[in-house]
Amino acid sequence: MKKIFSTYLFIAFAAFLLSSCERDMEQTVLVTPRAVPGFTSSASNVVLSAATDANNVVTFKFTAPDYGVRVSQSHTLQFALPSDTTGANAWGKAIEVKLPTDSTQKTFTGKDFNSLLVNQLKLPTGTQSTLAVRIKSEVSQPTGEASTVAPVYSTLTMTVTPYQAVVIYPALLVRGGNSWITPAARTNGFVLTSPNFNSKYEGYLYLPNANGWGGDAFKLESTTNGKIYGWGTSATTLSEGGGNLWLTPAPGYLKVNADLDAMTISYTPVQFYVSGDFNNWSTSATPMTYNQATGKLEANNVTLTAGSKLAFTANGGWDLSYKVDNEGKITFSGPPGWGGNNITVPRSGTFKIVLDLSQGAGKYTYSIE
Repeated sequence: MKKIFSTYLFIAFAAFLLSSCERDMEQTVLVTPRAVPGFTSSASNVVLSAATDANNVVTFKFTAPDYGVRVSQSHTLQFALPSDTTGANAWGKAIEVKLPTDSTQKTFTGKDFNSLLVNQLKLPTGTQSTLAVRIKSEVSQPTGEASTVAPVYSTLTMTVTPYQAVVIYPALLVRGGNSWITPAARTNGFVLTSPNFNSKYEGYLYLPNANGWGGDAFKLESTTNGKIYGWGTSATTLSEGGGNLWLTPAPGYLKVNADLDAMTISYTPVQFYVSGDFNNWSTSATPMTYNQATGKLEANNVTLTAGSKLAFTANGGWDLSYKVDNEGKITFSGPPGWGGNNITVPRSGTFKIVLDLSQGAGKYTYSIE
């Protein structure tokens, strides 16, 4: 009898172990969900203005997808025009905002949302546009390698009306001397600006005619008080009401810095290049040329791959270089801070890369067209 009971006990125990193992096996099977659940926007129509800059204007929320097992997830918000969400390159032009780990919502202030819409998506200002927003959820690999699990998404649409946030910086306008005639009004390409509203001004000028004592020289006119600044005691000093400034030889395209407290001016001839993954970060392989008609620097027929990185460098090194800040705006990335983020290529193709330094410091922009 004891033997029979022991046999039944063994069979029952074995069945229990098998059942437990089956449950454990079931719990380790990853199931990919169909979508990211609960994706919502706190507003379906957002109208922006200077008065909304400091306000929280929209919050996107969602629930982390259930994969059936515990996984590490990363989430990214994507913003695009509806016309760019279909076809072979669907969502290829989207602006991406990565969320912190374990975060399931993102709130934008009016200033940040307006910057995303205007500076990154290039939406028209003062006009209502339809915006497609997608949440992308990915399973992260602990090794950092690409996941074999396909991302899941959810999408919504909303209407937005961004505004043109215009900041007019104090400026020093280039005024041609002798026979050199420069624009009578404030004009891109003939301006140094002070983005910190102090005595320091910076800009990039094309001055091929400012050459020699008898050549086409220039002076600087303040937009703040109308004062005229010219030659001081040397080529690198200024004085109020001084004579014409001139360069020997005229370097053509150059970076100009002026300090009205120190009454100094400096000129740095520059040759810009595009450096990135596509050319192994060479600082000389892909030169940019100055377009006199537009006042912008251009590099044409550059083949790029989506997700790759690039930056702008000058004179064969990194001391004078530009990347982007966290809002996607061009920022100086040289010493001493060595700041900024490399620019992410939005999609694969052959492009014209444009760097516009003509509007003065604080207004530098770029495009990949």
